[in-house]
Formats: sequence, C-alpha cells, structure tokens
Amino acid sequence: MGLYFSGSWCGPCCHFTPNLVEVYEELLPKGDFEVVFISSDRNDESFNGYLAKMPWLAIPFSDSETRKRLKELFKVRGIPNLI
Repeated sequence: MGLYFSGSWCGPCCHFTPNLVEVYEELLPKGDFEVVFISSDRNDESFNGYLAKMPWLAIPFSDSETRKRLKELFKVRGIPNLI
C-alpha cells in the first residue's frame, strides 16, 4: 500500500506522478500493490483534473478532515511524498 501525498500545483509532483503511474501499472497485474492519493490541491477542480491522470484510488477532496489527519499521522512536511 502506498499513500501518495501530492498536488497538481507542485512541479516535482507533476514530474514524479507519471513515473509512479508506470510502476503502478507494472505491479498491478501481480495484485500486491495499491496506491491511495491524498491531495494537497486547493480546490475540487484542480483535484479532479490531477486525479484524472492517476489510475488509483483517492481520498475524496471533500474529506478534508481525513486528508489532514493522514498528513499529521505520517508527519508529511513536503510533497511529493510516497509512504
């Protein structure tokens, strides 16, 4: 399980995401890897546009409390961050 903290406005994130998609698609047939996107986007439109480039699950943008708690739990201080 990978928790992917990222945001559409983040240059390094936008550079890293396609690489993660490639690895994800290689591992997916083996059935032993999943990714969940935890967004740092500032609005629903940005979140949806960025998520459309990802083939995995996501914490809904509207669930800001869960996103905040996960960032605190895993001490995320910068993005991109894959845990």
